[in-house]
Amino acid sequence: MTEKKKEKLLILSQPQRATLEGLSNRRPQLPTDPVRDELVTLGLVVKQGAKWALTPQGKKVLAASSNRRNAGGFSV
Repeated sequence: MTEKKKEKLLILSQPQRATLEGLSNRRPQLPTDPVRDELVTLGLVVKQGAKWALTPQGKKVLAASSNRRNAGGFSV
């Protein structure tokens, strides 16, 4: 028996998308950033030493949000 996990739709705001793109492009980050903290609580971003990195889920969300046909919504 295969049970499908219920998918939840994750829609990022414009500042969250911009921050996620900035992190993926390794742009310099501010020491404190409330938008980045929101992404950390969503589990899309992790701090690795002095750098920030996207989690695998964060990479999928970024790819889906950049996809025009998806219109920014993403099923986790």
